[in-house]
Amino acid sequence: MEGGKLSISNDPAISAIYFALLQCGYEFYSPERGAEHTDKLRGFIAPGSCECVFFSEVRQASCEVYPYWPRAFMLESATFYMDLPGACFVDFDAYKGVILSAPNISGTERDRTFWNWVSEFPAALRDVLQSGPFRRYLDWENAWTAGQNREHRADLQKIEDILGLCAEAFKSPFQSVKIVLNPIKCVYSADYHIKDKTFVFCSGALRTESVIHEYIHHLVRPAVLRRKDEILQCSFEGLGLDASYCLGGGDRGKLNAFEEYTVRRLTDRISNGDFPENWDLFFDHEIGNLSART
Repeated sequence: MEGGKLSISNDPAISAIYFALLQCGYEFYSPERGAEHTDKLRGFIAPGSCECVFFSEVRQASCEVYPYWPRAFMLESATFYMDLPGACFVDFDAYKGVILSAPNISGTERDRTFWNWVSEFPAALRDVLQSGPFRRYLDWENAWTAGQNREHRADLQKIEDILGLCAEAFKSPFQSVKIVLNPIKCVYSADYHIKDKTFVFCSGALRTESVIHEYIHHLVRPAVLRRKDEILQCSFEGLGLDASYCLGGGDRGKLNAFEEYTVRRLTDRISNGDFPENWDLFFDHEIGNLSART
């Protein structure tokens, strides 16, 4: 990344997802947002303004703290593998590979029911994108996005500097970074996507720690796999992680919980300018601490 190039953008396809969810009763748009913001969004709620039957099934019971995980993320990801004007997938196999390889999604969340359901997504998204109410909303969102860039100029520079150091220290494969914010999406919900060597961060608000957290997941994951035998001997009780990170138990769940725990620890250090001098020693320390708890 070249200095001063990082900015905030919006993505109409992702915007359409959350606009449709707003029509379906999505309640997470209001926490930690001001009254003016939430009142404006309530003004865009118009039952019957778009076909919401499909989007009403995004909400599931697998994650108690945020019931829109993982389906909202899976729809976001799908938009990168679609021809939006043609309302069809252009590389469904690649999209399916991304979802099936995701270590933080359980088997029941990506079973045949999901694949049958998501096949209807392109047409459902087209209907929202072409609707008048969404176009009026998008005009407002475009102005909001411009305001976010003005407000977070210093934060963007800090993020760019830190990610540049991460890329150099840990040999990141990404060639570019894109920050997509959506004013409806929960401010606590942060996801990332990887497409054509671009790291895409997507959330409801810009928080430096959240961007760093999502960025370094891809740095931690290979190390977790290399040292999985040691990690599986660790104790994960009392770490303060939501039960959903354990994916119902089993080795995959333990590795996913360890990855999340380690990313949080590393994020705290990097956010304060403390980069581990040696990657292996950092993992030795974290694995050692958890092993001592058994």
